[in-house]
Amino acid sequence: MELIIEGVVRRVLQPQEFASGFRKCEVHIEVKDGEYSDVMPVEFLKDMADEAGTLTIGQQVRMRCNVRGREWDGGQKGWRAFMSLAVWKYEIMEPKSIRETVIEESKKNAPQVDDMPW
Repeated sequence: MELIIEGVVRRVLQPQEFASGFRKCEVHIEVKDGEYSDVMPVEFLKDMADEAGTLTIGQQVRMRCNVRGREWDGGQKGWRAFMSLAVWKYEIMEPKSIRETVIEESKKNAPQVDDMPW
């Protein structure tokens, strides 16, 4: 199953490498849904793990992901199901620097100044 996610890069975690040689890097994407937003973790797997490191916080991205799921038998704790979003293609929609993003966010959330003496 394929899913397209559009949002803003909020976090790029350190790549992980396992004993088997498998590599992955998790990236958190903020997706707006009306007045609320969700943060979704997506995974860059194998050779794409290095590409995740080229993303910067604040970049607007569109990602094509495969939705993957698996189950795990936790014994006494019962069965659990897990889901992940594995990126196979992405594009940067609006390249912005971290500085530009911070300036924009600070303007949106400017503190209210009450300069009345009473």
